[in-house]
Amino acid sequence: MNDSSQSVPRMQHTTDLKFVQDIKIGKPLDYSSKSLRTLDKLINETPLSARVHGVPVRGINKKFICGAIWLNNNYLTSLKGLSKSVEELLELPAYLTWIDISYNEFKNIGQEFLHFQNLRILYMHGNHINDISDVIKLKSLLKLRTLTLHGNPISRLVNYRSLVLFYLPQIKSLDFSFITRQERSVASPITCSTVNKIN
Repeated sequence: MNDSSQSVPRMQHTTDLKFVQDIKIGKPLDYSSKSLRTLDKLINETPLSARVHGVPVRGINKKFICGAIWLNNNYLTSLKGLSKSVEELLELPAYLTWIDISYNEFKNIGQEFLHFQNLRILYMHGNHINDISDVIKLKSLLKLRTLTLHGNPISRLVNYRSLVLFYLPQIKSLDFSFITRQERSVASPITCSTVNKIN
């Protein structure tokens, strides 16, 4: 007897709206707290199941049907290999919408995120990012709505939230707090002409 919970849509992924919906509601791939230092061999790691009560189902290509990857609480300093890993792991890499790299060892924001133009949620809190202008790299992620950066040195800057909003007007939530209309009104070049780096 077939397990209906493991059934896989048979229509072409690029045109199957139900398949895309399955990705949106699917469980995340959880690679948190695995002492990872690189992403080179992520495909050989077994995703955790305890936090999300299981792992994502696999599709017709034996890859995971999901749109979220959790890499938090590791020892990562670089996202080199992320794009390749996502290609190897996900049925539809283009529909990756959530990446969690919080509590790692990042000192800057890499360009790797730009491969994922459907990214909506990005957690980077608890790292070592010290240059606020680094967030400019995320400006082309037009669908990005939720961002976390608290616990990084840049979060101690005067007008930190205004600076982030000035660079990333598309976001709706910063550090788990919704952006207010008043905050948007003061996110101007004048407000943001301050020191942008914490030594």
